[in-house]
Amino acid sequence: MGRPISNEALLLEIEKKREQMIQSGLENGLRSHKTLELSIQVDNLMNAFNQSRSAHLFLNIK
Repeated sequence: MGRPISNEALLLEIEKKREQMIQSGLENGLRSHKTLELSIQVDNLMNAFNQSRSAHLFLNIK
């Protein structure tokens, strides 16, 4: 497995994918395969960010 990605890098990647998703929605429609795939990618990145943030909060409490 690769090196963990920083929260800042995750936020930048989330914003980049979100912009791609919006553009795809405008060009291809909200229900297009491409737009939905990008939406799933945004969700996965947001989940990774939230998990990372939760882990940092947990580790700082101890």
